Amino acid sequence: MKRILPLLLVLTLGATAFGCKGKSKDDDKNPGDPANPGGEQPGANEPGAPTAEDRTTNPIEGIEPPTAILEAGAFTDGPAWHAGKGVLYFSTPLGDGALFHMLPDGRVLKDRDGVSAQGTQPIGNTVNAAGELVTVEAKRVVRQAAEGGNLDVIAINYSNAPAPAPAPGDAGAPASGDGQFDTLNDVVARKDGTLYVTDPGYFATPTANRIYRIDPAGKVQVVEAFDSIPRPNGIALSPDEKTLYVGFTAPLAGTLPFVRKYIVNEDGTLGEWTKFVDVGPENSEPDGLAVDKVGNVYVATKAGVEVYKPDGNPWGTVPIPEKPTGLAFGGEDLKTLYITTGGEKIWQLKTKLAGIAQ
Repeated sequence: MKRILPLLLVLTLGATAFGCKGKSKDDDKNPGDPANPGGEQPGANEPGAPTAEDRTTNPIEGIEPPTAILEAGAFTDGPAWHAGKGVLYFSTPLGDGALFHMLPDGRVLKDRDGVSAQGTQPIGNTVNAAGELVTVEAKRVVRQAAEGGNLDVIAINYSNAPAPAPAPGDAGAPASGDGQFDTLNDVVARKDGTLYVTDPGYFATPTANRIYRIDPAGKVQVVEAFDSIPRPNGIALSPDEKTLYVGFTAPLAGTLPFVRKYIVNEDGTLGEWTKFVDVGPENSEPDGLAVDKVGNVYVATKAGVEVYKPDGNPWGTVPIPEKPTGLAFGGEDLKTLYITTGGEKIWQLKTKLAGIAQ
């Protein structure tokens, strides 16, 4: 998300008017709803193995221009495709924030509202192998079964300690202190249930930037904490889950934003990192990430969607009319790249290669 998020998050977001047949959650049962409301379909997130031709195919060369699929009327982020349900989840993180999903017929339904005073505004989303929607809110990580129901809180801090007591005078706001999440931003799930989460520290003074690993049992590990590398943001896994990509949005003066790649060990812990690519210019503001079945990496930037080969060389850039914030592959063939933005619309691209829904 943009560096202006610290200011925007405290603003009150007005009522969101969607340019489609919006209905309330209570109207969820209507003609056109997905036939399968349950969990993830076996193999639904698994595109076919790449061929030799796939590996040499520029996935964006000659494709149609981006098209707007939703008039959201608000800053959107956190796109995540649920293959089992055939729906796209996304968040409106500003103000109190809210979580929505878009049905195949274009209708948008609200799942829940956030409460900024409690740090529960939804921001980033992913779907795990069990078909559960995992959401990082500003100050906690939650999941919900595909069929709905109560939220299960996965983590509320990174010290694995009890939740801090409410701050004096505000029964809903958590107290500050060691181990408290600051402003969680993005999340990706490994097939074994391990989660990787970024925390750009938008609310922290001085800056508190961290990357967390949450194991399948819910134990939180601080993978890295940064005093001088601002804003770890977008996060994604390679197709074989042996590499974790993390984008860093705000560079130090005189340096370029960049994307790192971490070795993912068999047990889900992270090993050494190397720089994957610099993302210029200095104000490029790389945000959400996505990966296709070949391992090409898609980066949301001010220029649009930039695409890089697995070795870091560029394929090119697709301009988007509004500044992209998040990216997610979806659709029946996983060749639709959904793009949330800091503007008024959600966009899509039809790429030549299937992506990884994560």
